[in-house]
Amino acid sequence: MSVEEEARQFWLSKEKEKGGTVSFYTFSTFLGRSGDRMLNLSGLLYIVGSRIFFEDFEKENWLLKIMNRKSEYEKTEFFVRHGDIVNSRVVARAAAANCVEGLMGIEETRELRGMMRVFAKPVLQINLHNGTALFFEVMKLEELRKILPR
Repeated sequence: MSVEEEARQFWLSKEKEKGGTVSFYTFSTFLGRSGDRMLNLSGLLYIVGSRIFFEDFEKENWLLKIMNRKSEYEKTEFFVRHGDIVNSRVVARAAAANCVEGLMGIEETRELRGMMRVFAKPVLQINLHNGTALFFEVMKLEELRKILPR
């Protein structure tokens, strides 16, 4: 099976699993916390209907393979409903990391504008009605921004 056909089959299976058409997808890295550890999970961010999904995939660790050790992988998958989003903005990755670490409140982040976009790594901040925020590095950032509330 070709790579294109495998990708097509993958998205068809996602549509069947999630009960709708995938209208947008991009590679993404989720920045967050789980207990006492910082997460930096690469995966896919995609939209089905009014839900925005993120899911990561297991990475191969060549060092563990050489040492004949198996790492414990726990899949991360979640979604938010479009209606749960208050707004979104592009912030500096450093500000996102500070929020995730609890060193800065989500209301303290500032939109990256003008020349600051040249000097800082952009991260999408999605603010939710429950007072929390999600942070993603997104490959198709500007396309996604057109879809999300500002």
